[in-house]
Amino acid sequence: MISGWLLLMFVATAMANNDLTVDCGSGDSVTVRWRPRLDSSQKLDPSRGLLGNCPPSFTMSDDMLIFYALLRDCGFLKQVTADSVTYSNMLIYDRQPELPFISQRVQCVYDSAVSKTTTFSAVEDEKEGLVTFSMELMNSDFSAPAPSMRFQLGSIIPIRATVESPSHRQLKIYMESCVAATDANISRAAQVHPIIANVGCLMESKSGNSSFLPRRHPAEMRLHLQAFKFALGQNIFLHCDLEAWDVQSMDRKMCHYRQQQRRWELLDDPSQSYVCSCCEFSCFWRMNCTKGLSARKVLGPFVMEGESRSDTSLDTQSSAEGGLTVALLWLLVVSVTAALVTIMGVLAVSYYLCFWRGGRLGYRPIRDLLTKY
Repeated sequence: MISGWLLLMFVATAMANNDLTVDCGSGDSVTVRWRPRLDSSQKLDPSRGLLGNCPPSFTMSDDMLIFYALLRDCGFLKQVTADSVTYSNMLIYDRQPELPFISQRVQCVYDSAVSKTTTFSAVEDEKEGLVTFSMELMNSDFSAPAPSMRFQLGSIIPIRATVESPSHRQLKIYMESCVAATDANISRAAQVHPIIANVGCLMESKSGNSSFLPRRHPAEMRLHLQAFKFALGQNIFLHCDLEAWDVQSMDRKMCHYRQQQRRWELLDDPSQSYVCSCCEFSCFWRMNCTKGLSARKVLGPFVMEGESRSDTSLDTQSSAEGGLTVALLWLLVVSVTAALVTIMGVLAVSYYLCFWRGGRLGYRPIRDLLTKY
């Protein structure tokens, strides 16, 4: 865990009443105990309860839902100010289709005197020293930074994430989550859209041609993100949570959807792709949390563009002109063909009259001459 968090002064330890208790932990996790206020005729159904997008971890016998989650998971919204870091989320219980939801806000607040983790690119590890995370937009073959920050709708946006350690220990990088937003501060963004969610599932690969590329080495990840219809023409920022683990660690996953095979595939070992089946539901894959390093990177701004009106009108005009040219060409072909057929007909009739019939006005068939003599 980032050593900077150890310096954070804990502000919100618990928010408690008879129905809700929130234990904010030391800065990376939260435990929530919630008893939704139901009518006496209603029985608690754990499958109807959510903390953000996470179901309960387990249920107590006294009709209490218990959630344990890391603050990077479950859709927690992070807001950073000069004095504090606030994580907020919503508890939701769906009673019945005909009854309204029961909802309650959950919030943890910490002192931010040390750092703002939305922009740091390096974390301190007592064994590794300074471990540096980086993330950038690249050109098509990943040999250099992207020449332009503007991408046409449907084109590929190459993204690379890397981790560097000064020691000889080999680390493998993972992209745990990524969200596209219209502001560098996600709490101020007017629009947000998940790219990678559910602990390493590339959600954009399900609806488009986005995919992870095979690793060239463990400390690098490459992503082909297909530009899609989101905030077209506006500045876009990617908010991504990156993690680095020992290369031998087997408790992390990166999954993308293969359109042709219609199934999720594990990037590092397709033969173990069964672990990606949870991408359609909720994934919980957290083990040995003390052995990993993590950082949040904000990439951008860049712009995704659709076709402009002027380009569209020019294309329409060009199409019309092309259609007129084709029509004229066909008319010419038909006219020439008709003229050739007419000429051939005239020649054939002339040949018949002038040569086949003898070519003389007084021509008499041979059979008439034989009859006469």
